[in-house]
Amino acid sequence: MSTLRSHQAPRPAFWRGVVLRVLGLLAALILTAGASVARAESVPDETGLARLVWSTMVTLDNANRTGNYDVLQQLGTPQFQKANSPKALAGVFAPLRNRRVDVGRAILITPTYYLEPALDFEGNLRLRGAFEYRPSAIRFDLLYRNVDGGWRIHAISVAEMDVDAPR
Repeated sequence: MSTLRSHQAPRPAFWRGVVLRVLGLLAALILTAGASVARAESVPDETGLARLVWSTMVTLDNANRTGNYDVLQQLGTPQFQKANSPKALAGVFAPLRNRRVDVGRAILITPTYYLEPALDFEGNLRLRGAFEYRPSAIRFDLLYRNVDGGWRIHAISVAEMDVDAPR
């Protein structure tokens, strides 16, 4: 006589992990192909800016969850890749990873920019702002550089802090 086992439905955390992995793959495609026809001489539109930030946050979240920073490193400019090994990136983001900060939740709201998104004199796109949750915020300061028609990470800083902390 065989015994039938009931299958338990996958938990929401399982599906969330699947969704975040799929979004990470999409993020890689967006960053390498360029968000919204990226041009070195102009700032992307509001949707393009949000897509850049969201895709970076999802990629960082996936790296923190898996401990594998290879994709984050490969999405950078050649200078970023040379200066930041996956091991070095793991060290930089260890505080977020160790505190289990859910950077991926950033895709749930629109980023707030503390500085007007702009190109600097070298053509780098700077995005500085936060995803403001109460009582904390995920703050970011990101530099992208246009490489072969697509925006690539040139510098990245992400931290969780009190939403009322000085900007």
